[in-house]
Amino acid sequence: MQSHTTQQDTLKKRYGIAKMALQLQDISIVAPGFKGINTEDSPLAQEASFADVADNTIIDRRGRMASRKGRTLLTTTDTELNGQPLNAIGKYRDDAGNTKLFFAGNNKILSNAVTLTDETPAAYTITADDWKIVNFNDNLYFFQSGHEPLVYNDTLGAVTKMSSIAHAHSVNSAMYGNEVIGAWGRLWTANMAADKSTIYWSDLQLGAAWGGGSSGSIDISDAWPDGHDEIVGLAAHNSLLIVFGRHSIITYSGADSPASMAIQDTISGVGCVGRDSIQYTGTDLLFLSDTGLRSLGRTIQEKSMPLTERSLNVKTQLTAYIQTETVGYRAVYSPENGFYLLHF
Repeated sequence: MQSHTTQQDTLKKRYGIAKMALQLQDISIVAPGFKGINTEDSPLAQEASFADVADNTIIDRRGRMASRKGRTLLTTTDTELNGQPLNAIGKYRDDAGNTKLFFAGNNKILSNAVTLTDETPAAYTITADDWKIVNFNDNLYFFQSGHEPLVYNDTLGAVTKMSSIAHAHSVNSAMYGNEVIGAWGRLWTANMAADKSTIYWSDLQLGAAWGGGSSGSIDISDAWPDGHDEIVGLAAHNSLLIVFGRHSIITYSGADSPASMAIQDTISGVGCVGRDSIQYTGTDLLFLSDTGLRSLGRTIQEKSMPLTERSLNVKTQLTAYIQTETVGYRAVYSPENGFYLLHF
């Protein structure tokens, strides 16, 4: 048996191991973590500009890691929720500057942020809270798959079934979509419970008129570049109608005159996993795909999946969240603070 000293001498001869005195050095770290989180690279190889963990922090206007803003409690009475969470928030705004907040939770439409008040129409049954809420032409519209759309405005004074308002026409279960946007003077809806490839558009300036006039629909089932897909979300960007499928994207030109619009481009191999992950940033669209957060502008320009990812530094962690999420995704973009917030 060799002694400890003899073992050390043997290792030194065999592997060239020798004791060496290391000189202490001063290291100046300027704005640590200002590039955000990086969970892809080894911490040993990372520069100080990346963080491995950053809880409750933001990057401030000077590029420094700082504490995030606090929260203000608005709701004092939430009896109507019966312990259930809120799953959607929409803000009504009209040209006169009137506003009103609406919320969805516990299979109800609620209003009044301080004391939540039930505004669900009488004899109307809600079975889920996955509402898409949009402002259009001084009206607030509520769309959800399998549910007749709802409408609110100051004249109505209450949330009302779409079929009950003045200019309603041809409102039927075939167009009870899970997605809706307001663009080019119309409402556009898609992703119906039994039809994932048809897009409907309303009459001009009439968000509840889905028959007659210049209303119409288009079946894009034969247009998917990979042969089969289903519509997840819609967006209007750069005079194009963007149709997000689960695994591909189609862009239409001429949507201001929908009866004659035509396919401008298709993108295969990349799609959108969540309707509410699609957010406008002013000059671009961000959306969540199977492999992370992507930019529509770069996707169209490059048509190359690796070059379009905006979440490379957290790709493994983010895709793990995507694969295990069972409820859905919510996202928001803050133009004032310049950040995209994604909630699982």
